[in-house]
Amino acid sequence: MVPLLLGVDIGATSIKAGVFGLDGKLITAIARRNAPVPDPHGQPGWLVWNPDMLWNHVCLCIRQCIDAIGDASAIKGVACTGFGADGVPVARDGVALYPFISWHCARTVPERLIISERVSDAEIYGITGYHNYPINTANRLLWFRRHRPDVLEKTFRWLWIQDYVVFKLSGEFSTECTIASTSMLLDLGKRAWSPRMLDAAEVDPGIMPVASEAGTQTGAVTTRAAAETGLTAGTPVVTGGHDCEVAVLGAGVNDADTWIDVTGTWEILIATIDEFRPTPEHRANGLDFECHALPGQWICQSLMIAGAVIEWVRSNFYRDVPEADGYRRMFVEAETPSNGVYMLPGFMRGMGPDASRHTMGTILGLQTMTSRGQIVRAALEGLCFQLQNQIGAITNVVGKKPQRLRVVGGGQKNPLWLQLKADITGLPVEITGNPEVTLLGAAILAGIGVGLYRDHHEAMSRIELRTECVAPNLRLHSDYQDHFTKVYAPLPAALQSIYKEASDLIAIDGPR
Repeated sequence: MVPLLLGVDIGATSIKAGVFGLDGKLITAIARRNAPVPDPHGQPGWLVWNPDMLWNHVCLCIRQCIDAIGDASAIKGVACTGFGADGVPVARDGVALYPFISWHCARTVPERLIISERVSDAEIYGITGYHNYPINTANRLLWFRRHRPDVLEKTFRWLWIQDYVVFKLSGEFSTECTIASTSMLLDLGKRAWSPRMLDAAEVDPGIMPVASEAGTQTGAVTTRAAAETGLTAGTPVVTGGHDCEVAVLGAGVNDADTWIDVTGTWEILIATIDEFRPTPEHRANGLDFECHALPGQWICQSLMIAGAVIEWVRSNFYRDVPEADGYRRMFVEAETPSNGVYMLPGFMRGMGPDASRHTMGTILGLQTMTSRGQIVRAALEGLCFQLQNQIGAITNVVGKKPQRLRVVGGGQKNPLWLQLKADITGLPVEITGNPEVTLLGAAILAGIGVGLYRDHHEAMSRIELRTECVAPNLRLHSDYQDHFTKVYAPLPAALQSIYKEASDLIAIDGPR
């Protein structure tokens, strides 16, 4: 019997399961839509992930995968990946005591300010490698302490979204370093929980699971989970990792010359590094650090809003177009030159490359003759200028420029966006032949955890990796550099005082 590996990916827009051979070949993959829901316990606008709904989607995806392969016993290991920050308090019996608070939910802005009063943002960054974002787990836990202490009193363990799935599969409480990196509670250099940050967030250290390395076997599929998923009881369950690091692994990147560009709702530019040494300059440029899925390595990354900006353009400028045809029409019309229209994609206040300058989403250069296609084009170019800016910022960290970008995620399906990335950055842009690199990365970790691969080096040697390259147009690159250096790059600093005044007025008067 040919051994197979199962990866599960809990994404913000879809939940997926995929089965792979040891050569990395995708046998089957199943996806179900995912979305946050209104908090039944909260105020209007509060959003959560329903734990039962998540688990039911995972079970359905796995069942359909097993139906496709016909033999559950062929699966020799399973690992789960997912997005960071969002976690759930669970009782000793594993019952969720409150839904996962979604990263879409802004309820913890006050807690961010409280933690920053207790520990300076500079010290937080030096310990955790992270900016103090409202969505970080530390702020969520402080919110529970301030508003729902009854929940924390009953909490046995805090589990992140992928860890909850691991518990449902195996009955074991666990986490690992990459997902713990997103909490703002981990001492990144030591790869262990930080007493200083736990104290600032008023967290009982006893509720934090041990943070192992990605690719560690934690248990096995229980009889109950087998009945719900169709997996064979006793199938090993292995820690996966944060989806960013897992995508790096699945994309076959383990060299300093190739940087990963994960493009979806968010765009995450990732470089692999051998040491964690954050500086004030890195913090000012909006860079974050996390533990890598490979032991002894870290990643330096820039988190940028991306696909959500394109979705905003579609929903506001293409309401007359049927949803099924909206994106196609957008990108056809975006072939029109932007003609002096610029967009600064600061759509998430308090996050992104220029958060320290209070940047807001900005469109510059509108005229009465400006078309909606030019707005789309300006949005795509603005996202690529943002990417170029952060390539320069990370270059200052690692000491060398990338030789190429490897794009994964939904953005690799858009030829115009890919070409603009190449033309504006001046770098070759690669896309992989495997459309499910995050699932593959999880499957690789499952294989390492059960010993079917000695390590990631052996896994990479056994997996066939096919890539296609989009070459930059160097003439257009030269033209774009003028726009970048003379208009786009100076905008955040030039408008910083205006953005700050606007932010202060919104804080006082509320949105208008």
